[in-house]
Amino acid sequence: MTRVITKQKLILIIFFICIISRIATGIYYIEDIDSLRFALSVQEYDIVKLQPHFPGYPIFCFFAQILFFFTNNLGLSFSIIGGISVFIIIYFSLKLFQIQLNTLYGISCASLIFMNPFFWLMSNRYMPDLLGLSISIVVLYFLIIKAEKFNSVILGFFLTGVLAGIRLSYTPLLFLPIGIHLLKNNKIYYPIFGFSVGCLIWLIPLIWITGLNDLYQSAVKQTSGHFLDFGGTIITDGIWKYRALSMIRSIWADGLGGYWPGRSLQTLFVSIPMLYFFYQGVNKKDFRSLEKNDLIIIVSVFIYIVWIFFFQNIIYKSRHILPIIVFCIVLLNNGVHYFKKDNKIFNNVLFVILFFGLTNVTFVLVNQHTKPSAISSLKDNLLSQSNKVAIASIPLVNYYLKQHGLKNQFLEIENSNDIEKIKLLGEENLILIGNFKESFQSDYYISNESVHYHNPYVNRMWSELSMHRLIKKTK
Repeated sequence: MTRVITKQKLILIIFFICIISRIATGIYYIEDIDSLRFALSVQEYDIVKLQPHFPGYPIFCFFAQILFFFTNNLGLSFSIIGGISVFIIIYFSLKLFQIQLNTLYGISCASLIFMNPFFWLMSNRYMPDLLGLSISIVVLYFLIIKAEKFNSVILGFFLTGVLAGIRLSYTPLLFLPIGIHLLKNNKIYYPIFGFSVGCLIWLIPLIWITGLNDLYQSAVKQTSGHFLDFGGTIITDGIWKYRALSMIRSIWADGLGGYWPGRSLQTLFVSIPMLYFFYQGVNKKDFRSLEKNDLIIIVSVFIYIVWIFFFQNIIYKSRHILPIIVFCIVLLNNGVHYFKKDNKIFNNVLFVILFFGLTNVTFVLVNQHTKPSAISSLKDNLLSQSNKVAIASIPLVNYYLKQHGLKNQFLEIENSNDIEKIKLLGEENLILIGNFKESFQSDYYISNESVHYHNPYVNRMWSELSMHRLIKKTK
């Protein structure tokens, strides 16, 4: 006699699988400068010290601190948040697109989200992006699918305020449904009140911890810096073709695990079936009969794409495309669903190839993720040395190394003037980190060189770092 798993039990099973799988693949080192800031915020939350940087992500940091209090382990704490986030994304994505979980259609969609390589990597990173994405999907569900229920709308507005305390840059995804409710609803005071409460539950403690003046100064400095200096926006990195190509690469290769020049040919086992099912999903869809909810979702995603193309660092930080991946997976799953109706052997075999190819790509990347990144490996190398030679590099690399206990003298390089100042210091021995070797060759011998590397599809930040040992030339 066969035993049928109820929908409630299936939900519970998925929840525990999400948590356990992420704990099993947790990372126990600081992989980049962004992760460092969030790791530091768990022990000392201070926006003025950029722990983390503005807008502070107070709700995410608050949950991380609670988990760290009980676990006393950074990797475990962030992985638990990641596992919960993946579960919420699966559960509410199905509800948003009105897909029944206890069907083949629902299981395939949940599996594609669960096994997505980018979601898995981000669920182990010390970052708020995946939790922010999960709340964004929940808000879309309440403001679109449950739009006729006034209490659901208020809850959606409240969670939008909460989202601003987790991942502020995801709020443009919600602009359209929020705007629709503000225009058509006569009782807009209640939703606005809900949004205000959602903001105040983290803003008041943030002001109390930081101080109003310091918070304002940090907000002005970081906002100006993001858009006009270091944020990687269209203003600072305005090569249109390169930005467009980087976005396509981020979505296709980083986000979906597809093939890209220079990447392993194994990813073709993912790419070919994916292209086929995307074609099926688009070709079989009658876009003339799209419902209002579908149109709202499509336009919301388009607004978000415009937002990140112009105002986010899509060249070096692929994580900004996370919300787009959810909708790509649903479209991919639609293609899978349409072929199931035909029940063709070829299509079934192709789906099996897709899923096992995706599993292979994910497991390879996740396994690589558990090993030290380039900057972490370089740091371990330096910590093992007793000779505390002066280190010259960019400020962010120096900051990372200082926070890991290195007591060397640090010399910062931001421009050519800094290089000339370092030469004038006359240091006999120097460790140079970064691509500055040519600038020092006239005054120093290159005595040794090492390159630290990690897979850029695991993390694009500082995927390759060169370290040179320099000896002063005698005249």
